[in-house]
Amino acid sequence: MKKILSLSILGLFACFCANAQTPEFVSTEPSNKNVIIEEFTGINCGYCPMGHKAVREYEEANPGRAFGINIHQGIYASAYTTQWGNAIANQTGLSGYPSGTVNRHVFSGTTTAIHPADCAQYADIIKEQSSFVNVAAQATIDAETRTLTIDVEAYYTADAETGMNLLNVALLQDSIIGTQSGSSYNPEQVTSDGQYIHMNMLRDLITGQWGDTIQVEEGVIPAGTLFQKTYTYQIPTIISNEPVKLTHLNLVVFITKDKQEIYTGSKCIPTVENIPPTGINVAAEGLTVENLLGCNDLIKPTLTVSNIGRNITSMQIEYSSDVTPAQVFDWTGNLPFEQIMNIELPEISTTVGSATNVSAKILTVDGEAVESTPVTISVNKDAPKEAKGDKLKVIIKTDQYAYETSWAIKDANGNVIAEKSYNAQVVTRDTVEVPISELACYVFEIMDEYGDGGATYSVFDGSNNRIIYGSGGTYKDYKGIDIQVTTLVALQEAEGAIIQTLAYPNPANDKLNLEISMAQSSTANISVVDMLGREVIRLGDINLTTGNNLIEINTSSLNSGAYFVKIMSNDGITSKKIAINR
Repeated sequence: MKKILSLSILGLFACFCANAQTPEFVSTEPSNKNVIIEEFTGINCGYCPMGHKAVREYEEANPGRAFGINIHQGIYASAYTTQWGNAIANQTGLSGYPSGTVNRHVFSGTTTAIHPADCAQYADIIKEQSSFVNVAAQATIDAETRTLTIDVEAYYTADAETGMNLLNVALLQDSIIGTQSGSSYNPEQVTSDGQYIHMNMLRDLITGQWGDTIQVEEGVIPAGTLFQKTYTYQIPTIISNEPVKLTHLNLVVFITKDKQEIYTGSKCIPTVENIPPTGINVAAEGLTVENLLGCNDLIKPTLTVSNIGRNITSMQIEYSSDVTPAQVFDWTGNLPFEQIMNIELPEISTTVGSATNVSAKILTVDGEAVESTPVTISVNKDAPKEAKGDKLKVIIKTDQYAYETSWAIKDANGNVIAEKSYNAQVVTRDTVEVPISELACYVFEIMDEYGDGGATYSVFDGSNNRIIYGSGGTYKDYKGIDIQVTTLVALQEAEGAIIQTLAYPNPANDKLNLEISMAQSSTANISVVDMLGREVIRLGDINLTTGNNLIEINTSSLNSGAYFVKIMSNDGITSKKIAINR
């Protein structure tokens, strides 16, 4: 058995195991070639996700035999590029994107470039061919120092074709979340919020542009040759403006004849060791809120937590808003090193119609107190759309994919009052009137299944006032809007004793003037209700005379926010929206 010592170090620290006589982990049994698919791509390439999907599906169908390397370069790559990609692509003869190579082999003509959709048929050819060399790697990452140590072994089960080969060690990163044109062509790699999950992304070539040399002085590399080498690599925190997560890294090692033909390769997932004993980073990830529907003042905060230390199994999280005092939420679960988790917190109140600050911070991690900076955002929860009359009219104009659009009107408990979806693959215009029989809160929901929005939509109340309007792309995959029906009498039907109602100043502070103009004397029951329909001020029955009637309402007990003055008379029920601003 002959030991080959390469002198090519390429700027990295390398050591040779000169005393080793037998392989430690590489197979010495003859085997067929493994497949290395290099894919050339970019985030602005609309058809490239088709290639990503084809490569991923081939990998999944051939575990341990096929390995993809996703190389961002060329005219469509505005991010994630490396110093290595262009040179690799330039030798392929590619003429468009997406494009790729299978073991850098020429299958027809004079170039190695093929369309990724064709990679399966060519890869099947390669993996049935025998290989005279096996290659394998083992690796560890010291998380505290960010040092990657790689042990590589290549064993020749037969004579090589030449006296020199090249060993390549490629550093890849998985699960990079970002943008990607044409992501709908590969929906399995699209997140719930429409981002794209990039896999097998080339981050660096540890052995340089074309690899490290395996060479004998004369003749071909003989059967029984064992090549062993150890590389150390300092992992940057950021490559091409993208954070490098240690637990998302993997290595593909492969042997080439020269800069072109790849004989075989294998994959290695490093073991991460020496993880720091503690660490939590909340502020860098942030806080979001969901506005809860149902004509209420409630929101649901979500705190995004990133763990930069040991596994975490419990946390105490303090959260509050300007109108809700601090509360503590006890979270239990499992948050591993370098993982990100969205933690939904219980609902809290805000001030409807005006800005409210919401804050959250971590108090303890696994029972130990931690110092963390509160994350604070400003939330503005819109007041419900006010509707008058005993019906709602929905007018929809879809894009050319009408079958993607659906809508519904529900009550505050989620019960469907009316709903409709469309089947056509053409622009569709539709008008639907929905009877309303109760003074209550309703929710209008509209959804586009594809997520790019339709054309336009409108909702009119029974007084023919347009209370909701949206144009193309504004509702994406889902949009919900609250509607508060304040009177079942339409404006054109309300020409009774009450001629006009004014409320001023609006916004008010401690006092509100309510001016009611009457065509004839009548009695009205007057109250103030909040956005949930709860009565907060009761004036009771008020005698109103012909002409103007001025009623002073003491609002000093009300918090800032939106309210309705409700007037019940023989004409029906009407209301006036007011705001309190302190």
